[in-house]
Amino acid sequence: MVVSTADRLRPVPVALTREADVLAALDRLGPSATSRNPDPASILPASGLLAMSIPASFGGADISNLIVAEAVSRLTTWDAEAAEKLIRHLVALELVRTSGSTEQRKAIYGRVVLGDVFDLSAPREGGPPPRLVQSGLAFALDNGGSDFETSAADWQVIRASGARSEPMAAILDSKRVLLGGEDASPELTVHPDYILSLGVNADCLARLMTAFLMAAATRGQVGEKTLTSGADPSAAIELELLDAMIQKAASLIDGIQVDDPPIDLAQIDRFCLALDTARLRCVGDHSPAIRF
Repeated sequence: MVVSTADRLRPVPVALTREADVLAALDRLGPSATSRNPDPASILPASGLLAMSIPASFGGADISNLIVAEAVSRLTTWDAEAAEKLIRHLVALELVRTSGSTEQRKAIYGRVVLGDVFDLSAPREGGPPPRLVQSGLAFALDNGGSDFETSAADWQVIRASGARSEPMAAILDSKRVLLGGEDASPELTVHPDYILSLGVNADCLARLMTAFLMAAATRGQVGEKTLTSGADPSAAIELELLDAMIQKAASLIDGIQVDDPPIDLAQIDRFCLALDTARLRCVGDHSPAIRF
């Protein structure tokens, strides 16, 4: 359960409860995103877009993932850095959706509604995940052998392994915990309310959300250039194929999030492969560098 902190006072964003609200928020965001803003991520908390994927049962907007993809696509055309932060935030929330208890989700979603940014941190290349071990009434996150990439997000969601190597995750307040650097403690104490026991399908669904949102970002990155007169006709065909895959994936994710059906892992793998292939065929190897 994530608690409020006094150093994060900011105006409460306008609640986006309908798809039209999200589209209107994007229209308002455009001029801010294209201005010379020294901190691109600062435009996200006030926009209300951080909370657009919160389930309706927790007070969020009842919108389709196709609108979420539209938001990521349009934001990418204005500010790629802000779009990447939004993607990482949305994937972190997907991990919370699949693995958090009702009380954990209620508390975390409450922070998002207030404008807090979450980030799913990844160990640097080749770094092993830290271990979470019981330490009195709390847990100790031993990151002595791991080196994490940090961000300007308010909260870091870090994958870890339990005492019996079971997949888990820890939620850390970035304002109070220094990850990496010479002054970092090799062992971090984490309250049990900040621990997620990852569901059996948590990783594959986070991977699907990542592939889906990166495809949406690529759609925004190459869309206008491809549709200009004189563009290679084959590029327009590739863009149409990417659009089709984004729409199919949005429908699949909508069904998973609303109906909670049995997960077909082979189907998830096929969708991830198709999304990644369509994305790379549009832009080559120069798509947004987001690792999970």
